[in-house]
Amino acid sequence: MRHLYTLRILAVYLIFCGLFAALGHHLYRLQVVRHGELLAKAESKYIANKTAIGKRGLIRDVNGNLLVGNQACKDIRADLSRIKPERLAHVVSTLHHELGVDLDLLRQRFASGRKEIVVLDGVDLASADRLATRKLPGVRIVDADRRQYPKKQLLANVLGFTQRESRQNAHLHVGVTGVEAVFDKELAPRYDTVSYARDRKGRALHRTAPREPEVLDGRNLYLTIHEPIQHIVETELKTLMENHAPAYAYAILADPHTGAILAMAQCPSFDPNERQSGDRKLWINHFVSDVYDPGSAIKGLVIAGALDYRTTTLGERYDCEDGYWFYGGKILRDSGHRYGTMCTAQIIQKSSNIGTAKIAMEMGDKRLYQLFRRWGFGERTHIGLPAESRGILRPVAKWDKLSITRMPIGQGISVTPLQMVQAYCALANGGTMMQLYLVDRIEDPATGEVVKTVPRVKHSAIRERAAREANSALMLVTQEGGTATRAAVKGYDVAGKTGTAQKLVDGTYNSGKYVSSFIGFVPATNPAFVLLLVADEPSKEAYYGGTVCGPSFSRIAEQTLRYMNVPPTHPLPPAREAVAASSRRR
Repeated sequence: MRHLYTLRILAVYLIFCGLFAALGHHLYRLQVVRHGELLAKAESKYIANKTAIGKRGLIRDVNGNLLVGNQACKDIRADLSRIKPERLAHVVSTLHHELGVDLDLLRQRFASGRKEIVVLDGVDLASADRLATRKLPGVRIVDADRRQYPKKQLLANVLGFTQRESRQNAHLHVGVTGVEAVFDKELAPRYDTVSYARDRKGRALHRTAPREPEVLDGRNLYLTIHEPIQHIVETELKTLMENHAPAYAYAILADPHTGAILAMAQCPSFDPNERQSGDRKLWINHFVSDVYDPGSAIKGLVIAGALDYRTTTLGERYDCEDGYWFYGGKILRDSGHRYGTMCTAQIIQKSSNIGTAKIAMEMGDKRLYQLFRRWGFGERTHIGLPAESRGILRPVAKWDKLSITRMPIGQGISVTPLQMVQAYCALANGGTMMQLYLVDRIEDPATGEVVKTVPRVKHSAIRERAAREANSALMLVTQEGGTATRAAVKGYDVAGKTGTAQKLVDGTYNSGKYVSSFIGFVPATNPAFVLLLVADEPSKEAYYGGTVCGPSFSRIAEQTLRYMNVPPTHPLPPAREAVAASSRRR
């Protein structure tokens, strides 16, 4: 019996040992192996997160005029778990009528099976208040803000736009195009999330009451743009579009002494506030990404280079072959003109293809290529806007016999509008090329710290003497007998050059399509700005650069000079001086 009793005690002991071992294993799995998993599940029940986010930085012009801001609005959400099936149709119908959301889209979202759905973001406050009075079950109205472009189409392609993204429990505006994208890091607000324990009613437990999240707004950008000048440029571009119906028109106005962009526009453009209903092709920055054959506008730079190399002088004479020259197996014409012997200054004034080609031949292909490189062709300007093109400049090894006669007149070389502005800014600045830039300063609203852009010299393109001589020849272009008399500005000396380039289509320049342009600076001897106008495929009335772009240049220049309070080069007639003085006082 005693032996049997001992066996029973031992059996009970082993059973309890097994049970304690199983319990210990289970506790080990709960406390160690699955600790992270179970803790996360528990915290999801009693830990809440509170996230606060600042406002995205503002974008202003150089004088502080607001170009991009933030507008308070509401986001509408729907919690399907709180909407009874019999009420679902009423909720959907009401949201459709109150907010204008497509009915089929709403039905699709409500049938998605998700617990919470997005009804509509960026609803104006009045519409949200009206919706709140309907007291729809399961519908939440959340505070938000949306990016606002108060000037609508003004500078739209440069500014770009944002889209909303969800990041770490926060809804952020993220730059997609233009300045909004390039400076997204600076403009983006900083946000903060705090965690705290709560009771089952969502109230914070006293011992773990959360601190308030730290909120910091994004930095503010001040562009080099002058809003009044931008308005002048865009107004005149629209007039150019109406008069000559090009596919596109662009304009860039810059300070040659600093490289600051004072205005930059293209037409047609778009309204960033209403981009959902617009053509996505209008978002493209054509003045950054497009390349075109500059035509005769490049001749001023070629002649300036020849003067710098001392292979010619303004008074040296060339036979322009009565407008018909056979070279390298091909004929080069002077666009219907029959010019005889002319000096270098007259070749610029009359825009002779043959005369310019002969001047370039005296330089030679290697020096001509080096000259193009010094003017910045074949490389990006690094202004900071996305998708900037390098243009097309073939190395000398890939030139043929005709290249030395065609590239100096703007064929076989492709440039961007920015490259042309950069080159002519250097010419206007005594041969010194400045880095083009678009942001004047960046301000931190929290600390008041301001980081200002310092103008930077890139290099010397040509010597000052050569630039001065070339500019004196370019002044003849807008004077009587020149190709751009319609670009003249009364009271001021204007230096500039027309461009009328046939477009290369299917390997030929006889397509009947043109790119018309004019680029110049005023006053010629001490320029306040350089202005480029380009019209791509003008299809109405005319296609010559002086006719299409010259008048717009004159009107923009006159108004901009008045705005900048630049005194005339020559005294104005008494009546006109009185009008100008009155305008300056206003």
